[in-house]
Amino acid sequence: MNKIQELEHKPIGKLIVQYSLPAMLSLLVNSLYIFVDRIFIGNIPEVGAFGLTGIGLTMPIITVIVALSALISMGASSNISIKLGEGKKGEAEIATGNAITLCVFIGITITILYLIFQNQILDWLGLHGQTLLYTKGFITIIMFGTVFNMLSFAFPFLVRADGNPSISAGINITGCILNIGLDALFINVFNMGIVGAGMATVIAQFITVILGFSYFLTGKSTLNLAKNNLVLCPSMVKAIALIGLVPCSNQLSISIAQIVSNYSLNLYGGEMAIGAMTVINSIASVFLMPVYGIAQGFQPIIGFNYAKLQYDRAMKTLALATIYSAIILTAGTVITLIFPVSVVGLFTHESELVNISVSGIGKYMVLLPLATIPTFGSGFMMLTGKPKTAVLVNVLRQSVILATTIFLLPKAIGQDGLWFAQPITDLLASVMTILLFINGYWHVLRRKPH
Repeated sequence: MNKIQELEHKPIGKLIVQYSLPAMLSLLVNSLYIFVDRIFIGNIPEVGAFGLTGIGLTMPIITVIVALSALISMGASSNISIKLGEGKKGEAEIATGNAITLCVFIGITITILYLIFQNQILDWLGLHGQTLLYTKGFITIIMFGTVFNMLSFAFPFLVRADGNPSISAGINITGCILNIGLDALFINVFNMGIVGAGMATVIAQFITVILGFSYFLTGKSTLNLAKNNLVLCPSMVKAIALIGLVPCSNQLSISIAQIVSNYSLNLYGGEMAIGAMTVINSIASVFLMPVYGIAQGFQPIIGFNYAKLQYDRAMKTLALATIYSAIILTAGTVITLIFPVSVVGLFTHESELVNISVSGIGKYMVLLPLATIPTFGSGFMMLTGKPKTAVLVNVLRQSVILATTIFLLPKAIGQDGLWFAQPITDLLASVMTILLFINGYWHVLRRKPH
């Protein structure tokens, strides 16, 4: 049974494991890299707390880059799966080449804009004093490597869409392990501090890009990376953008929420609260990344089967993926609630930062399993011809519900509102997603299975 036949006939549970497990492993390694990277930074003597705060303040910039990377990567990979399902290999190859060109063009543009407006951007984000001193070098190095950042994000998606999820995971894992190793070398051996963490990241991303190009240029791929496919095709760029707009809007909404969050955190808890949120988000990401891996893995399954009008298989994929992910997040929440001091203590021993983080983490993660519903619901909508509804879910979830909640709730209940904003958002966003899903897919839900 070839890869196309598998998508159409193989049992859904086995397909989800086959396509999601490599993505889960690679994203888990990636989240562990972020986890370990921030442990290194947080434990730099006399600098760690400022470094964690600086990372929190500059996260909106990184999130914008992730948003544009997701626009290209997820949009292209979904188009590749759909075109292969329709038997249009040539168009799938155009999507692959155009994705690479878009990453290079947009990455260079972002770097130039940052260098021109660097001081204004950092001031607007709230970096001042010692936090600015310790963070400016780090974020500048990261911004110089934006092209590598975007391409290293894109290649695992392209390789997975080409039908090789294991190689995709291998590329991702290699880059992440290298990143961790370079962190240890630059920070602990060469005493380069937070700047060393930035250099480690860019070098590892560069190696990931080399591995991605090697896959497509050494005959391992099904799709050919021809020079003419690197020339932007307006219709393909539009097709990529239409699907990629959903994850892009989600990340842009997260960036807006981060800006509002940092404002409220600084207002009601000071810079230490921003550092605490950085710690909490790092811990939560370890459990969320496998879920995002499942969300990536189900894309070709749903995209292919929905295009083939096999709605029962598409719906079953969504249901099983949601159940698997809810189990993962429930386990993560329980572990964190039982051992909060031990987990937070990995990042810092600064007593004030530890106390704020421990106080916040249980409140922040109490309804984390609900995050699966808007995540998978919007993803399904993106793949099945309802991009506007998917964008609506993501924008309302982050830019409206979360931003409004984290801005207003602390006014009512004080610092605890900073942490309870996330579970309230997960609850409201889940209810909204379910209602929109029933309304949009009632004609499919009421069909009798074949």
